[in-house]
Amino acid sequence: MRARTSIVALGLAVSAAAAGAVGLSKSVETLKTRTKPLVDPLLELPDDVESSELTTPDGARIHLIERGDGRPILLVHGITISSEVWAPQMHLLADHYRVVAMDLRGHGRSTVGEEGVGRRVAASDIANVIKSLNLEGLVIVGHSMGGMILMEFAGRYSKLLSERVAGLVFMDTAASGVVPAPFVPVARAAGKVLAGRVEAGHPPLRFLNGDSDFAWLVARLGFGSAPSGRAVAQLRELQAGAAPSAVVGSGVDLIDHDGRWALAATTTPSLVLVGSRDVLTPVRQARKIARLLANSRLEVLAGAGHQLMQERPREVSRLIDEFASSLAETNAAGS
Repeated sequence: MRARTSIVALGLAVSAAAAGAVGLSKSVETLKTRTKPLVDPLLELPDDVESSELTTPDGARIHLIERGDGRPILLVHGITISSEVWAPQMHLLADHYRVVAMDLRGHGRSTVGEEGVGRRVAASDIANVIKSLNLEGLVIVGHSMGGMILMEFAGRYSKLLSERVAGLVFMDTAASGVVPAPFVPVARAAGKVLAGRVEAGHPPLRFLNGDSDFAWLVARLGFGSAPSGRAVAQLRELQAGAAPSAVVGSGVDLIDHDGRWALAATTTPSLVLVGSRDVLTPVRQARKIARLLANSRLEVLAGAGHQLMQERPREVSRLIDEFASSLAETNAAGS
């Protein structure tokens, strides 16, 4: 009797797993065919985007794209993706702004120099971009890891911040606690294992590659309700193209991220954006950032997830435009 019961239980478990796999496959197929006519055309970079390259003192080559004229806006992406994720803002903001996006080290077309990857060296790259392009009255937008790098920049380059930067935008990012304190030792150990596998030639991020249902599911986590299939596909493709060593190195560097000290010392006008359904850097993190900043405004986009620039491109661009315009009005009033 026990043997029969076990066999029946196993059969039910296998059937449930098979049904779950079929259900997942159908969900992915539905996602792939979902279109958003107001979003999808914006996901491809405009044909007239200009590319350039900046060589850093330690030999890294930082790839830049830009479009438009006017007050400069510098866009800094998150881990595993690249400057291409900002294609919608290249379309929507370049009529009135000089929109510049950078590939972080080991992402997109940027290479890694002698100093490797991490928040500190990425903050120095932002400083080098500002100086090299002679950007003034600048608005910097940092998304996810890019927002954490922006905190590092604000804390370590306060003089350059006060002289060249008019406003900061922290989008779907975290002030601290990326990894909960009890799990930090485990995360560090896992990071060492992953780094060892990369060094040995066994990339640990293969599950992000290809067209598998699981790869689609991982990318889908970055979005809120009913996202465009093309937007999810774009994120999946960017994730698959990131250099494993840079992704692992950047991820390990984020384990002890704590930007609270920098935020508390920052008086630069700031805009904090977050999707209400962001499961990676949730709303509570955005509220913490807004509380720490001396001069900030918080906007929560209902129903949206982590990839706001792709999911809500028009709303995000409108909010950035309104923020940048308010800075211009403030400057004019004070002059």
